[in-house]
Amino acid sequence: MYQNSAHKFKASKDYQQFYQQNEDWLKAYAAFSYLRDINQSANFMNWGKYATYSEDFFEKLTSESNQLDLYIFVQYLLHYQLSEAVDYCHQLGIALKGDIAIGIAHDSVDAWTHPELFHLDKQAGAPPDIFAVNGQNWGFPTYNWKKMAEDGYAWWKKRLTAMSNYFDAYRLDHILGFFRIWQMPEDSVRGLLGQFSPAIALSAEEIENSYGIPLRQWGLERFINPFIKDWVIDEIFGRDNRDWIIQTFLDYIGNGNYTFQNEHNNQKKVEKAQLEDWVREGLYKLHENIILLKDDENPEKYHPRISLIQTISFREFGDDYKGRLEKLYNDYFYGRNYEFWKEKAYEKLPVLKDATNMLACGEDLGMVPANVPDVMNHLNILRLIIERMPSDNRFVSPLNEVPYLSVLTTSSHDTSPLRAWWEENHEEIQRYYNEVMGWYGEAPYYASAEIIQEIVKRHLNSNAMMVILPIQDWLAMSEQLRKEDAKSEQINIPANPYHYWNYRLHCQLETLIDNQDWTEFLKKFIKESKRAY
Repeated sequence: MYQNSAHKFKASKDYQQFYQQNEDWLKAYAAFSYLRDINQSANFMNWGKYATYSEDFFEKLTSESNQLDLYIFVQYLLHYQLSEAVDYCHQLGIALKGDIAIGIAHDSVDAWTHPELFHLDKQAGAPPDIFAVNGQNWGFPTYNWKKMAEDGYAWWKKRLTAMSNYFDAYRLDHILGFFRIWQMPEDSVRGLLGQFSPAIALSAEEIENSYGIPLRQWGLERFINPFIKDWVIDEIFGRDNRDWIIQTFLDYIGNGNYTFQNEHNNQKKVEKAQLEDWVREGLYKLHENIILLKDDENPEKYHPRISLIQTISFREFGDDYKGRLEKLYNDYFYGRNYEFWKEKAYEKLPVLKDATNMLACGEDLGMVPANVPDVMNHLNILRLIIERMPSDNRFVSPLNEVPYLSVLTTSSHDTSPLRAWWEENHEEIQRYYNEVMGWYGEAPYYASAEIIQEIVKRHLNSNAMMVILPIQDWLAMSEQLRKEDAKSEQINIPANPYHYWNYRLHCQLETLIDNQDWTEFLKKFIKESKRAY
């Protein structure tokens, strides 16, 4: 059956055009897929003579098996079906918005064919935020922007051009990564041992002269190595466990200090060890109990560790030196690199935006430098705004101040939907209920359909160019259509890199289409908002 279908399609003009336009990546993808399957692993480093990519692999492997033809045929079927869906939507006056992920996997065809474009010995992620107090480690390599610039970011242009075949607009995932990325060493598990890349690191002389912190007088080891003493071990593991922790994981190095034994001297080794969760988490915390990180490119320069003020190591300093470290920390994270990052963004973003005619939107959530919105506004890249995630120190983002060049939403794939959010922190919800919604009395513990309708209505009445809401929050406006368990509707848990995106709509689309009462309700609801004009 496959052979007949494949022969029919391959003989078509449409197939020939698709193949000719995409031949370079199709051959590489087919070769990668074939080798992945016969080796039962996508880790190309274990593929022997095929570990390093060569353009002649496709021809060599095709002579061994006709399986490669199937991988290409499946890609064509995906193109064919998606194109039909796009045409149908356009006939209905519906525009489609795609998503450009910020990273690629270590064991992907891109890393195999273009390893020079990536730092395969680094990991990308995010510093601590409301999603994850320990930061996020996404586990994929960071970009070698210097190398990408040599051919005018051709890899990115091809990626966007391919997207433009199907979408009218696109979302640049984690647009902050085009200013700077949170980069961690390959032996890190959590995100707290990362540093912004690129960033202007500090020399020992600058730290000493500008902030009065005597690095070399006290010994650099005090600042760049995990600070481990008896009382630190007691606080993390409990006094009764101190001797066992020392004997099993640490070596004494004098003056009351300890260091990790080689078997556990990085977080990846700790992760792989057969340990109880409380032990593993405690060892992670010990590894992170430092003040400064060596710069990835110049080990004689340093970056303050993110959230160092919350470390046990910081607490051991006197008030005077705590104040000096806090000034260094605030200067570094809130100003020092802003103009530098702005320059880096202007090197990349205009090239990417001009590669297609798609409307560009950026996901600018997280630890956002103050000049990021200005850059996006200047380049006509729409911002992403979520009311409960303000970019400043306010309680929420005021919806009456939302700029036109923005995409406004109630929730994202990384957050809990509205109903689940309502149940997370009653104190915050009480304040939201009274101060933001303007409703009186005690906030209910569960968000009724009426409450969700009010929140959605306020979003629809904003000045944002686009208001795009998750299906979960639309259905939450109906007591009959909403899912029973609100928490089960969250798509992604950013703090957990092993969380599976397994959300599925709990009702059939055909059922929703046939529900005339729901259709009429939505039509009336939207017609009475600003979205109708």
